[in-house]
Amino acid sequence: MSASEIRQAVVLAAGRGSRMEALTADRPKCLVSLAGQPLLGWTLRSLRANGIERVLIVTGWQSEGLAPWSPDLRFNPRWQESNMVRSLQLAADWLERAPTLVVYGDGAYSTAAIRRAVTADPAPLSLPVDHLWLALWQRRFADPLADAEVLQSHEGVLTRIGFRAASLNEIQGQYMGLLRTSPTGWRWIASCLGQLAADQGAAAVDRLDMTSLLQRLVEAGRQIRCVEVAGGWVEIDSPHDLAVVEAALSETGYSHDFRI
Repeated sequence: MSASEIRQAVVLAAGRGSRMEALTADRPKCLVSLAGQPLLGWTLRSLRANGIERVLIVTGWQSEGLAPWSPDLRFNPRWQESNMVRSLQLAADWLERAPTLVVYGDGAYSTAAIRRAVTADPAPLSLPVDHLWLALWQRRFADPLADAEVLQSHEGVLTRIGFRAASLNEIQGQYMGLLRTSPTGWRWIASCLGQLAADQGAAAVDRLDMTSLLQRLVEAGRQIRCVEVAGGWVEIDSPHDLAVVEAALSETGYSHDFRI
């Protein structure tokens, strides 16, 4: 698969990010500035460098601030009561018609990381996984295990994700906030969410986060291919994260091919 075969992305950017404190008082989290450029600006530039021009942004908090960034916006009216999975459902018409890269709005991605995500061998669902994650987590946390989650695979297929890790041995990489899905992959997801709602009610879907959804798919027997990525992304969850990442970028230069 060439990068040009994925021509669209869905950016999930509804949340405020309460841990960002005053930084998100008047803007969505994805518009917090990193090294002089909004997080979303880093990501959109990298998407475009890989031939992805059509971008749907799912909005919530301070949604009007995102109007200049894409002609395709979709508002999640229940952004305060739900997780990213609900925002993902609002993009169903995009996801069911063409291969799509799903992107978290609270990260920043290099051109190289996006390229790896969209050019790996095609599969109904592919999960980019950062196998160099520990260097970034050691900068962000005194104890990387305080935040990192379990992620394990066998022969390139995801087997376990989303649990609290007891040791580094349980972490073969970290979920990057990226998911490449085909229309078939979206049907798998929609079926899983429909079954959960039927069994436990709509509130169970509201509470579901992305890694819990992926684990449910694994348990249902769906194969999710893991795509190894060598860094080139950052996750910003707090003012401390922002300071740490800006310091790291100042060491290596503010290139869109950054690695930390």
